[in-house]
Amino acid sequence: MKKDKQQWYIAIMGVCILLGTIIGIQYNTVKKQAAAIEMQRVTELSNALKKMQDENEKLSKQLAEDEKKLREYEGLLANEGDAMKTLKKELDQVRNYAGMTKLQGRGVEITLKDSSMAAQSGGDINAYLVHAEDILSILNELNVAGAEAISINGQRIVSNSSVRCAGSVVNVNGVKIAAPFVISAIGNADILEAALVFPGGVVDSLSPWGIEITIKKQEHIVIPAYTLPRQMIEASPVEEGGNGA
Repeated sequence: MKKDKQQWYIAIMGVCILLGTIIGIQYNTVKKQAAAIEMQRVTELSNALKKMQDENEKLSKQLAEDEKKLREYEGLLANEGDAMKTLKKELDQVRNYAGMTKLQGRGVEITLKDSSMAAQSGGDINAYLVHAEDILSILNELNVAGAEAISINGQRIVSNSSVRCAGSVVNVNGVKIAAPFVISAIGNADILEAALVFPGGVVDSLSPWGIEITIKKQEHIVIPAYTLPRQMIEASPVEEGGNGA
């Protein structure tokens, strides 16, 4: 009987040990699974946080750019008055350079008259007359000397002006002009005069033929605006990017 009890106790102890082992194994398995699930969750949350941080950084940059543009637009609106003034000033300068505006200022007035020696010479009378080449020589010297505006008998001289002989008269901008020729130029009067009277200059080249040249410094000279010699009929502006055909 005593022997049966011992065997019973041994069996019970074996079962308890086996159950303890099984429970321990299950506990460790559950613990590992929980740890794995927790690690996976942490990774997911970390990835989600990184994505949110990236989106936030992107939105912050976009916001900064939008604010910069807004400040620029506000600045443009605030300075619209100054911008318009600057634009008008530049436009006025362009109009002045193109001869489209009437100008006034200090300068010189040059008068050219045909020579009185023509009737006495008995030679070629053309040598004693003022020609377009003579006028062009004076215009060239005035431009080099810094003349800001020039006119001949009221005709404004611009970059595309034509000055050529037409029989006994000179054609300026399509208008026939007879002697005496009065050339008006705005600029530094001393420099303009010096450009014409230096030794070997244009005045010296005309003096042997008796061409009368008078140069006067003037405090107030008025140069009219350039007028088109004829209306553009066939010509029209070429749009940018066009082939002009």
